[in-house]
Amino acid sequence: MSSPRGEMLILSSDSAFQLKLIPLNPYEFTGAGVELPESCDTVESIRASPEFGLRPLSESDLQGILNSITGDAGPKLSLNDILKRTPHSIDDISADIPSPVLRGPVLVRPELGSLSPEILRRQMSLDRSAEKTFRKRYPERAGMYF
Repeated sequence: MSSPRGEMLILSSDSAFQLKLIPLNPYEFTGAGVELPESCDTVESIRASPEFGLRPLSESDLQGILNSITGDAGPKLSLNDILKRTPHSIDDISADIPSPVLRGPVLVRPELGSLSPEILRRQMSLDRSAEKTFRKRYPERAGMYF
């Protein structure tokens, strides 16, 4: 049985946190977290990725993507070109005229430690802290998972 634990990297414009969460139920968690230093190269590379949001697609966008995938003649368009566009809020997208929307990007990594050795070291430390907190607060549950 795999343990019900999760790692998260939370970024805002001026701070970043690495968390190790152990769910107690669908609404409650325990665990540990640490604020990452401002000079973390991994965080800066993630911040350089396109901003998350909704990007409406026109018929010509869809045709350009299709041409790129199939190799057909005509104007080509990559998803990267679309992700460079400024995202819109859900209120900015017209409900009157339905159109396809590209949502994202969502960056998912099976394991945060694969981002960098620095993140891996923190992850190992957070694993120990989260497990220690879980064992201390919920000893009857901890025996089931650890």
